[in-house]
Amino acid sequence: MRILEIVSGVTACGATVHTLQIARELHRRGNALTLMGKPGAWVIQQAQQAGVPTLESRMKRLPLRDLKAAAQFVRENRIEVLLAHMSSANNFAVWLSRLAKAPAVLRAHAHTVHFHWRMADHIIAVSEQTRLYHIRRNFVPPSRISTVHGFVDPARLIVPDKGVRQAVRAELGLSPADFVVGVIGNIIPRKGQIYLVRALPQVIARHPNVRVLLVGVVHPPRYGEQVRREAERLGVASNVLWLGERKDVPRLLQAIDVYALPTLSDMLPMAMLEAMWAQLPILATTAGGIPEAITNGVEGWLVPPKDPDALAHALIEIIENPDERTRRAQNAHQRVNESFTVQPQVAKIEAILQQAAYAR
Repeated sequence: MRILEIVSGVTACGATVHTLQIARELHRRGNALTLMGKPGAWVIQQAQQAGVPTLESRMKRLPLRDLKAAAQFVRENRIEVLLAHMSSANNFAVWLSRLAKAPAVLRAHAHTVHFHWRMADHIIAVSEQTRLYHIRRNFVPPSRISTVHGFVDPARLIVPDKGVRQAVRAELGLSPADFVVGVIGNIIPRKGQIYLVRALPQVIARHPNVRVLLVGVVHPPRYGEQVRREAERLGVASNVLWLGERKDVPRLLQAIDVYALPTLSDMLPMAMLEAMWAQLPILATTAGGIPEAITNGVEGWLVPPKDPDALAHALIEIIENPDERTRRAQNAHQRVNESFTVQPQVAKIEAILQQAAYAR
């Protein structure tokens, strides 16, 4: 199958990492795939290193220069189907679809109300909750939207160095006795890091050796300042380490004791699935598609969003019950291996692309 995969993100994030993994796997499966991204984008550089053909575009709809150039590429290369990720790419793809007469399949990573969802030939939602959102809010016909859950690539997560836990902790100034809570994902209001900070006084009163690692880009800066001020006001600032954006997440996962996701709204976060595969106990909220991967009491601990008390009580239970931590962490690893890895999920995406191409 001849595929043009389009993504508008320029930095490494869950959506762009997924895009790259899909491109590699579709390419490995024998498809003639080209990955289109913005000039200098992280995903373009990574795809080129993996031997996946690439095409650069600013993806501007007006003036029509970018659309015409992309349409010419589609016609000359006899592209059979477009696969788009992220809002700007989705919007570009539906107009390109009409200009170049190629079906457009959009992957829904987010909850947004936009006309482009109705213009797509088909939509792939990363969680069932996301699928229902687009049916209800964007009036997408149920026959034109399918759920293919997010996934991880286990090969990306393997860390061969057996001493990496001690090494990373030493780099971060953490002692072997510290209980480390990892919060991996951009530091934005929707991710709810401030509620975990508000839970810390109760936890630290019983376990003063708790340390929280905040990993990710702060956006907007005022939210980061709000979280910092709250930590200072509550007297827990010294228990919170700000690591910023990191390229070594698999190494960091080896150094933490529990992965926390105090999110207010989420689809199915890749960082959480990676932590599950790394056999970490999971503390998350019931937001979005998270309960589709984690059952409370089986693979992790789930609490309501915006509830510092519930976060505190769950975290204390996690710290004080090492056997239960181990049991749920092992269940989480097994759940990801069975249902959320790259090869079976991309095979489902490939089948949807084939169906969309043949329907045209």
